[in-house]
Amino acid sequence: MRVPFLFALAAVACGSPALRGGETAPPGREPPGRRVASYRTAACIDRDGGKLDHPVRAYLVEDSSRKRMLVVARPSYDSLVIRAPAAEGAESVFQVIVEGGDGGPVLHDFRLPASGRGDGRMAVSTEFSEAPTEPTKVSAKVTRVAFACRLTPEEAAQ
Repeated sequence: MRVPFLFALAAVACGSPALRGGETAPPGREPPGRRVASYRTAACIDRDGGKLDHPVRAYLVEDSSRKRMLVVARPSYDSLVIRAPAAEGAESVFQVIVEGGDGGPVLHDFRLPASGRGDGRMAVSTEFSEAPTEPTKVSAKVTRVAFACRLTPEEAAQ
């Protein structure tokens, strides 16, 4: 994968893009709640199978009404907050579409084990299909991955 494409994805994710299925929060100002699980990215690869450095931490958080959300912390960017998980088999799926920039919409797809045990996975894609859903949710299927990572659990969730 060429570096300009990765730069384009990063550019879409910063500034003041429109988001569907989530919101941004400045670091340290994410919604409060009890951290249920913590994950780090590992083994990231681009669409051609090349290794990629994409340091992200994802926190599964439960708010005071026991609703779960995913907070995705990215160095030098605001955090993504995805509040509307969907159940898909044995996974909880959190999706957000970032719109803006010259690259078109970008789907961020996070899949965590519903059991709360084991690895999860994430994918970022500019090629995906969407199903109709509520305005605050996203229901999409990746048709081609721009890059993907394994989400490995951190030992001690706080």
